[in-house]
Amino acid sequence: MSISVKTRVSLWGRAAARCAFPECRRGLVIDASKTDALSLVGEACHIVAKEPIEPRGTSPLTPEQRDEYNNLILLCAVHHKVIDDLPNTYTVERLKLMKSEHEQWVRDSLREFDPEKQRDDELYAEYVEEWVLRANLDNWLAWSSWVLGAGWPRMSTAQDQKLENLRAWLFSRIWPEHYPELKASFMNFFCVLQDFQETFRKHAKKVGDGDEELWTEKFYQIPEWDPPRYNRRLLEWEFHVALVEDLMLELTRASNYICDRVRQFIDPTFRLREGLVIVGSGPHIDLTFRQYRLEYRGTERKLYPYPGLEQFKKDRKTRDLYFGKGVSVDDPEFQIVEETPPFPALPIQ
Repeated sequence: MSISVKTRVSLWGRAAARCAFPECRRGLVIDASKTDALSLVGEACHIVAKEPIEPRGTSPLTPEQRDEYNNLILLCAVHHKVIDDLPNTYTVERLKLMKSEHEQWVRDSLREFDPEKQRDDELYAEYVEEWVLRANLDNWLAWSSWVLGAGWPRMSTAQDQKLENLRAWLFSRIWPEHYPELKASFMNFFCVLQDFQETFRKHAKKVGDGDEELWTEKFYQIPEWDPPRYNRRLLEWEFHVALVEDLMLELTRASNYICDRVRQFIDPTFRLREGLVIVGSGPHIDLTFRQYRLEYRGTERKLYPYPGLEQFKKDRKTRDLYFGKGVSVDDPEFQIVEETPPFPALPIQ
């Protein structure tokens, strides 16, 4: 188990990003420069060791509890080594007291420490963790590939219900006001999610013995012989499929935008190990599957990048990847695009 976002935010914030060793208390953040991002030189150190075989490791704490806030202390690299090299001097009880006294010193002595801001940071961290779970972010590529697969959007009914629950959860949040850009990124995601799900559902039909999946209905298939009507409905089906796919791409951009804002305002290390949220599509004409990096770029990186459904139909052709152009099948610009060239993609055989 890794240290959670809320635990990192609580640990660094309540310690004022300073080493808790009383003879040190040095700042542990190196500010960003014109050429480099900020650098965190502090370490979240275990009070009861992470592994039972290590010094200070004997404890009834579970592996999960060992990574929680109450069992961590923020130190510089030098004093992290000191406490690990001298476990009989720096016992569990002494380290707990050291941490408590340091946080009391922060509250009493540092004018820059803002308890209200710290409270809001921790609430946002809690929201971020819940959003990651509810959005199924760690399995995004797997579930989104059904939406983008073979030009026929599909989704499990369970995933569809998760997205509906996510919409309700986002809508009911009480957002702290410290970070309007971060709040806006969540609202941007909510608006894309709402339009994506409602557009997908417009022509989705349950299939399977237990109605386990939702498939986009091929509504161009008509019982009578009527070529003009059939051809018209086929174009409308292709337009609908491309719009659902483009909204799935936009939802991925909105996800990555939230992650960017979290790193900017709450936790600089957020999901660095996992990397960007990516999507996949295929099989394509050359029988390959492809994975894509999707982000808001340039002037798109504003408070609310998603302009609403009707404007998005016009704007999607300006995004880094899109599968359709035009606001309707009657639009002279209407076109179904196999892939927007040139675009960096990872072919998967």
